Amino acid sequence: MNKPKIGIIGIGMVGSPLKKYFEERGFKRGFDIFYRDADSKKGFNDNIHEADIVFVCVPTPKKRDGSCDIKIVDSVVKKFHNQKKVIVVKSTIEPGTVARLQKKYNCPILFNPEFLTESRAWEDFIKPDRQIIGHTEKSLGNSSFVLGILPQAYFSSPGVLGTYDFIRLTSSEAEMGKYAGNIFGAMKVTYANILADFCRVLEKVLGKEGINQKVDYNNVRKVIAHDSRIGDGWLDVSYGDYRGFGGYCFPKDMAAFIAFGRKTEKKLKKNDPDKKLLKSALRFLESIWNYNKELLKSQGLTIEWVSSHDRELAEKLKNNKK
Repeated sequence: MNKPKIGIIGIGMVGSPLKKYFEERGFKRGFDIFYRDADSKKGFNDNIHEADIVFVCVPTPKKRDGSCDIKIVDSVVKKFHNQKKVIVVKSTIEPGTVARLQKKYNCPILFNPEFLTESRAWEDFIKPDRQIIGHTEKSLGNSSFVLGILPQAYFSSPGVLGTYDFIRLTSSEAEMGKYAGNIFGAMKVTYANILADFCRVLEKVLGKEGINQKVDYNNVRKVIAHDSRIGDGWLDVSYGDYRGFGGYCFPKDMAAFIAFGRKTEKKLKKNDPDKKLLKSALRFLESIWNYNKELLKSQGLTIEWVSSHDRELAEKLKNNKK
């Protein structure tokens, strides 16, 4: 395959940078690149079956139990069941999804997670700090080629010349890695806010003891932020004009990961030693969720209310202050 024909299903936050990237490299719509989006107003209803490689960038909305709904992803992949096209899922899906889809469908399926921030989607896409192609046994032979047509990163999987390491990630490892980043972010935001609470309360308690001394979280933040192992990312407790984690990704992914954990734990036998460990881990994650819920409540907010895209949330917060 020299210059493949590309298909992109879902032209939103994830699909749009991908579309722009290929167009800037000379791909012409209707000739060697094709688009499809369920929103008819966008005007993307090309014949995706013309493509050799199809990127799936469709939504995985939150279900009532918090888990992500993969019905749209499944229905898209199903359309290419007996075709030789390479399917590259970019939608955020729970670990194990691509492996299970591969068991159902004959087309080779890969997972290429996106690591975009909403305000810098194009910059993050074109200059990634990692580019991951997770494979199944059936799609392993396609992973290097797909990696080669995407923006290069210093850390890549399966790896290219010039990177410091050569590593092949399975689709489940890549799916876990995608969730791991956002769960860690939510945990770090939570820890920063807990630390800020302790600073505020300590200053209050010292005052009651007749000791007039500041305990400013922002000064404490500088101490830990200058540890190169920690850094300053996600430590600003005033980011976004409210405290706690919100936005479109953190709450959705935390809820989905907890739901994934519960479902996985239930599949273990009662005498499996991992069952007890997983239950304990779930209680820890649930405590983070509950703390964030209480923190938002103390500001007159809810998790549902702050679970919006960045611009939408900023506008809501602005209007809320009027």
